Amino acid sequence: MVKAIFLLVLLLTAQMTFAALAPKYQNMKDLDVIVEFIKKHEKILSTLETIDFENYTIHYRNGCKAIFGRKDFARLNGWVGPADPLEFMRSTCSVDY
Repeated sequence: MVKAIFLLVLLLTAQMTFAALAPKYQNMKDLDVIVEFIKKHEKILSTLETIDFENYTIHYRNGCKAIFGRKDFARLNGWVGPADPLEFMRSTCSVDY
């Protein structure tokens, strides 16, 4: 009986834990955000030079940059949940014609 209760408690609490995404899945989500942004902005799409994935930056049209990042939120110590979504922060030039 004690084993059954312990197993039930273990199963119920396991569903409430959060884990960080494996790097490949987090990278896929981040890349999807960047590619969707490029698709929505014709100027960037037509003058695209490089995507700097390490710095989350799109280089386009002779030195212009579209820079992405994550909002900073206060987290509890030891928090290991998934990273916040990547989002467009700013650009050094207009992103639209």
